Amino acid sequence: MIYLDHNATTPLRPGVRGAMAPLLDEAFGNASSAHRLGSAARVAVERARRELAGRLGARPGEIVFTSGGTEGNNLAIFGAVDAPGGAHLVVSPIEHSSVLEPVRELVRRGAEVTWLPVSAAGRIDAADAAAVLRPHTALVSLGWANNEIGTIAPIPAVVDVCRRAGVRLHVDAVQAFGKLPVDVAGIDLCTVSAHKIGGPQGVGALVVREGVSIRPLLLGGSQERGRRAGTENVAGIVGFGAAAALMLDWREPGTVLRERLWTALSSIAGAQRNSPADGCLPNTLNVRFAGVRGEALVAALDLEGVAVSVGSACAAGSAEPSHVLRAIGRSEGEARDGVRFSLGSETAAGDIDAAAAIVVEVVERIRGVGRRQVANA
Repeated sequence: MIYLDHNATTPLRPGVRGAMAPLLDEAFGNASSAHRLGSAARVAVERARRELAGRLGARPGEIVFTSGGTEGNNLAIFGAVDAPGGAHLVVSPIEHSSVLEPVRELVRRGAEVTWLPVSAAGRIDAADAAAVLRPHTALVSLGWANNEIGTIAPIPAVVDVCRRAGVRLHVDAVQAFGKLPVDVAGIDLCTVSAHKIGGPQGVGALVVREGVSIRPLLLGGSQERGRRAGTENVAGIVGFGAAAALMLDWREPGTVLRERLWTALSSIAGAQRNSPADGCLPNTLNVRFAGVRGEALVAALDLEGVAVSVGSACAAGSAEPSHVLRAIGRSEGEARDGVRFSLGSETAAGDIDAAAAIVVEVVERIRGVGRRQVANA
């Protein structure tokens, strides 16, 4: 299998597996227990907390471990907005569903939302955010990098805007962390996830800047300094810390391979690039091939041993066209044609060349079937 769906999830790194193994076997204690097994588990959790904090430019006490990016985004949004009635939020329309759905729920409870405009490249402007802030703006929530098309947001500029206005900022850095340098300085709330960086699924973290209070989603325990009740996923947390320690800066080789892929795919008639060439994640390329539905292409490529996606894994199976592609100006039909190729640090040039050759053949095959169906109608 040529795996080009790393934005959905990444394979577990061997070093991560090795770090987790003892916590699944002999060192299985509950980190809240007072005996030696519990104490060993607590030490392991705190070691991972320090490792992750160091990679994010945060203090260890600012790290709140969660079950993943979705919980982290929900905790940030619901936790920051104590009284939805009359509260004002600023969000872009291309955010992940784990941001959009909590925001829509708050709107149902009486909050107001301003949707920031996005360019044809999927980029927001910090000046637009500054222009819509109000005295009662409770939260600005933006993704550092878009999961479908890879566009990078101007987060440092947005940080400056929010700090000057005294408005809380939540950044969903799930797709950026591990692909770009992520420093949470000046950010009030920031979400990251383990399985996007070679760690295990089912564990993530929300960075809560010192002095920022949030209302917990889960009640029933004092874990995570009272900000997230529930027994810690010790093995998963240790795996997250190990994955963070093993992260590599592969922006340059990733960009080279991404452009190599686009060069090959652009030879297909009717190929259109949805991802921007600049200001984009080094591993992400979203493309449409005119007349070829994205879901059909994904299924056909899977049969040929190439794993790609039509966008967010959380939206798989949805009958709706990509909200991201619609927001950047694609028609409904064009938005249904988008396919995302997302590379990983272990992706090789040979993988790119082999996958591109298969895509060329499969696109022509699907189009041929369509032409025959029209001719026989």
